[in-house]
Amino acid sequence: MTGRSEAINSIRKALAMLDERMQRNAGYGVYIRAQEELGRMLVELGHPYLAPTPKRDWVDIGLMAAKELEAHDIELACALIDANYDFKHTR
Repeated sequence: MTGRSEAINSIRKALAMLDERMQRNAGYGVYIRAQEELGRMLVELGHPYLAPTPKRDWVDIGLMAAKELEAHDIELACALIDANYDFKHTR
């Protein structure tokens, strides 16, 4: 299991990397979707009660990162996969 602060840190790291890339390509759908999911993850982690893991299945940036980014931006893909994992395994 992952602590909330660790999950928040990995999400913020992914957001920072994503923001950098969005400056160059703001309309890229994968970036837009990832930004939306990361933002929602931060909101949910800010609540005192975190939904059980099965209710966090709406997060799919890990799969999306592996499919769409792994070949040309492994650094961002890994950051998104880490954020996805940490959020889904936060206690």
